[in-house]
Amino acid sequence: MKNFLVLGIGNAQVDLLRYLKLKNEFCVYALSNSMEGRGYQYADKFDLIDITDKEAVLQYALENNINYIYSIGSDVAMPTVAYVAEKLSLPCFVNYTTALTCNNKDMFRKELADCYGSVPHVVITSLDQLDSVACLRFPVIVKPVDSQGQRGVGTAASVQEVKALYDEAITHSRSGKVIVEEKIEGEEISVNAYVSNSELVFSLSSGRVSWPQFDGGVIHKHFLPSAISEVAEANVQRLVKKSIAKLDITNGPVYFQIKMNGDEPYLIEVTPRFDGCHMWKLIKEANGIDLLNILVNHLMGEAPKLSTVSTSSQPFILEFHCFPPEHVFVTPEKDDQAVYEELYYCNGDTVRRMNGKMEKCGYKVYPSV
Repeated sequence: MKNFLVLGIGNAQVDLLRYLKLKNEFCVYALSNSMEGRGYQYADKFDLIDITDKEAVLQYALENNINYIYSIGSDVAMPTVAYVAEKLSLPCFVNYTTALTCNNKDMFRKELADCYGSVPHVVITSLDQLDSVACLRFPVIVKPVDSQGQRGVGTAASVQEVKALYDEAITHSRSGKVIVEEKIEGEEISVNAYVSNSELVFSLSSGRVSWPQFDGGVIHKHFLPSAISEVAEANVQRLVKKSIAKLDITNGPVYFQIKMNGDEPYLIEVTPRFDGCHMWKLIKEANGIDLLNILVNHLMGEAPKLSTVSTSSQPFILEFHCFPPEHVFVTPEKDDQAVYEELYYCNGDTVRRMNGKMEKCGYKVYPSV
């Protein structure tokens, strides 16, 4: 039996941990800096280790004869995954440099500065550099360069408002840097893509619905198919292909968050991993394609059998059950239309603070009428 190490035990990693456990072909190891995570129950062996400490994870992998290492839905895990895999010559989708670049908004913005769909921005490390923000068109988005989710994100309509948001953003940055980007007004979409031997073999655009009262794209729903035009779709696929090539993403899943200004796409985020929103589950229902199964088999050496897809065969929605942080979770009424539903909390539990705005507490997938 092979040893498979998963970094993280949160709600996003539950999908992978549960899949591996049910597959019954692996001894499932898991690491996190806390035992508070639903994925804990699916690990055969668990240890408390900070997954951003790549040397500690490397030592753990050596001591436990790990054959595979991976994570899903976690930006902070991917550099460690790539680092350990390279050091131990384990199967890996992207190299350490690529993983590190995509984990840092400053680095990936610099790498893609001349690429189609890039967003004008500046990076500051102190309030003394505020004058550099004046070259941007307002409003702007202020955010840490290396935080996960929507922590420390806000909109500013002036240099003075950037100053007001700086302190909150910098507290969430591990590297002490804040990125200020021009805010793109328009429809939000996501793209789930898959690469095999540097070839884009799958690419699917989906619509996003965020909570309008919050900055940073705090997600409420995803839907398939997206509502963008054929011209916009062609432009999106151009952005996807150019970004993948520029970032040297040669294998595995890639997730894009994009804003549309008319038919023109602008890249907000890109990461060489599954998203943290269970989109593979939505795609499985809408398209009949199991990307999670394909991912694990690909990691084990089986080439993915995929063809590029741009539209969905059936309209489906993935909707999150959301509550404000530190509120009491109330179990939602049963939805007879849902083909799948999963809750992160039990009735009466206190909702943990994650993004600090509107927390994901579970989700359901159902056909769009």
